[in-house]
Amino acid sequence: MASDAKTRRLDCGDGIDRISNLPGNVIDLILKRLPLHGAARMSVLSKAWRDIWVMFPRLVFDDDFFEQLSLARAFKKDEGTRLSQFSRTISGILLARRGPILKFHLDFPYNTSLHLCPDTIYWIKHISNCGVKKMNLTNYEVPDYEIPSYLFSCSEMTHLSLTGCVLKPPPKYKGFSNLICVSLVHVVITTDMSFGAQLVELYMECCHGTEYLGRQFKYYNNLTELSIRECGEVELQWFESIQKVKHLCLMLDGKANKVINFADLVDKMPRIQTIHLDNFFLESLELGAAVTKRNLMENLRDLYFYNVESCNLVQIQKVLCLIRISPNLQYLHMALGRNVMNVAESTKLMVSSVVQYLQSPELMDMNLNQLEAVEIKWIDGTDELQFIKLLLASSPSLRWMKLFHIAINDSKEQLRISRELMRFRRASTAAEIIWT
Repeated sequence: MASDAKTRRLDCGDGIDRISNLPGNVIDLILKRLPLHGAARMSVLSKAWRDIWVMFPRLVFDDDFFEQLSLARAFKKDEGTRLSQFSRTISGILLARRGPILKFHLDFPYNTSLHLCPDTIYWIKHISNCGVKKMNLTNYEVPDYEIPSYLFSCSEMTHLSLTGCVLKPPPKYKGFSNLICVSLVHVVITTDMSFGAQLVELYMECCHGTEYLGRQFKYYNNLTELSIRECGEVELQWFESIQKVKHLCLMLDGKANKVINFADLVDKMPRIQTIHLDNFFLESLELGAAVTKRNLMENLRDLYFYNVESCNLVQIQKVLCLIRISPNLQYLHMALGRNVMNVAESTKLMVSSVVQYLQSPELMDMNLNQLEAVEIKWIDGTDELQFIKLLLASSPSLRWMKLFHIAINDSKEQLRISRELMRFRRASTAAEIIWT
């Protein structure tokens, strides 16, 4: 019996703590892949792991962290008590830190506004003295959280992401010296400022006060990626000094009050490789007759259009113009939209004018020699077929074309459209049409 009991005992090994003796870089890789609460649990393994935990340089307080925190404690439902419990936990973790904090990521939970948590001032003050390089602050409520001035003293920071915040730099603020990537979503800027001439990537979505960023767009800036989505009026003078931009996204939140000369715009961006444009920006472009006779965008490889109305002649003309002046275009993406204000009869007339244009002699010699892939989304009938036919006939290097249709309830209509697509002449014998 005794011997049977011995055989049933678990083999606990030789008692050597092998995991604590791993090389430092291996331990670092393990911790990188663990959520914050998982990394904290490792501290119970040994004194060595406790020392590793208090030196842990990446703090990520995200949805997973707050969910685990709520499950681990009897959190109250009222916002004030819940906020106090969250705040005490984060403050305790920060106060236990030793050494640098290279990454600080805070996604405050929904229905819990950052501006109601006074401790955030002390958190940012603390990490501003810890050599932080990457910071993410997300406030899901209305943009009412004014960023503490301590953030502007984070001289070693390279990446900054803000959501739902107010940016008000202190009077003596001169700009960041190492910041290379900035993302702003639902951010309000209240006074003139710059993120520094060394900035490489700038993403802005649904922001207010972007006119205060004029200092960012000086002739000595180093921007290579610029994305402006639904941020009110675009300041055209910015584009006088963005010669290094390779990736550009411009989406307006309505019709522009100013006409944008496209030739002047792209002349300032000789290195452009990727462009994203929406229907409102297309409407504001002035192309001019001379544009189609020039290869303005010889480095352009990828072209994206959003909410283009297939029955809008002006938009279709501008789409094709941009395609034709991009001799090395390889990928084309179009997400179609609809003008719900159009009544049936006027829509029919618009479709007819678009079809006539697509069949005009000036387009018959169109050559898209480098185009390899096309995606067109939200096809809902035959309006778009002439455009597709033109692309197929003009693209000898095409490998595939994916066509996504919205709900077409009539199965016979679906079959008719797919059969018509199969009959279109293709300049590329290898081109595959995917109708989904």
